[in-house]
Amino acid sequence: MSVILKGSSASALTAGILLLSRARGFGQRISVEIVGKPEEMTAVEGPAIFHSAVLAGCGVGRTLGSGALIIVSGPPTSPLAVSHSENGSEGWFLVDRSGGGLHPATQHFVSLCRMRSAQGRELGRQMRVALSALGCSPEPAVLDLLLASPAPPTVRLALALRAGRAMSGRVGTPLTHYLTTDGLSEPLPETLEAISAALTPERTSNLLDRIRLSARDDVEEWVAGMRALGAEQEPLLFVLAELFSHVTSLPLQGMLAPLPPSMDAVAVGLGAALGATGGARDAMVELADVFRFLGGRFTDSAQHPIQLDDEPPPADRLERWAWFARSARRSADDAEALWRRVVDPVQ
Repeated sequence: MSVILKGSSASALTAGILLLSRARGFGQRISVEIVGKPEEMTAVEGPAIFHSAVLAGCGVGRTLGSGALIIVSGPPTSPLAVSHSENGSEGWFLVDRSGGGLHPATQHFVSLCRMRSAQGRELGRQMRVALSALGCSPEPAVLDLLLASPAPPTVRLALALRAGRAMSGRVGTPLTHYLTTDGLSEPLPETLEAISAALTPERTSNLLDRIRLSARDDVEEWVAGMRALGAEQEPLLFVLAELFSHVTSLPLQGMLAPLPPSMDAVAVGLGAALGATGGARDAMVELADVFRFLGGRFTDSAQHPIQLDDEPPPADRLERWAWFARSARRSADDAEALWRRVVDPVQ
């Protein structure tokens, strides 16, 4: 039995692999062809990390023991494309791999640690020590993950702590350990201008009142030191204040919410993705290789091919990864329907 597919390269390859895999599992012989040339396929280049059961099942970026986590390698200086949404169909952003940071506040942290002034370097060291006390690896990539993720602040905190602790191999002290039982405070707004206006002396005092006395002096000294360096450090200071305001809005017995499986997998795999530079760097090439390995073929033309989703690939790198993951997810449904209609029709 022969099946000829036509559509976008991501859709057709995914559907073809799933059909061939199922046929093998049921001991049936079918041939699957795709209309098009493999050399004309749209490149989907790494480095990237996301969670997709469909693409992992098709052999893209999967390593033994990683489940549905996808890691595609890439040049060491290229930013890492990340999505922690289910199936990787949305929410893509970039994380730095070169050590300089991509988010403006991360870049301020790196410049603080490399400052010629001994006072600035000491403030950077103190921030690294604080992160290490939480068990979190003080890497710019972890800060990018914390600051650039399209998620609520407390979720971003949980995500960054999970990633940083996975990289350091330490558990660390819970955030709420440093809070007192005094009254809850309202979170600060999100934009830097709004934070600057809202962070009055009274509001600052209210935030500091939630910190245990054993840590409050150190925090106040660090904040004073940052302000003494000038306005150029305000982006980092304000972003940290906004995140901290969400921590102080938690009750003492509160905790950060557990991460969904897709987020947890990406957080745990971040360290491996940051160092993934060898091997296949084009996810589409990996799909084509698996398709041919299973016996699939390409053809220049066909009279009556089965038309699949043919959404054109975007030019933007992050949008293309979302398109790739979204096309694969839709093709899984298409392959299921094709199997019932073509290979195993209702009698």
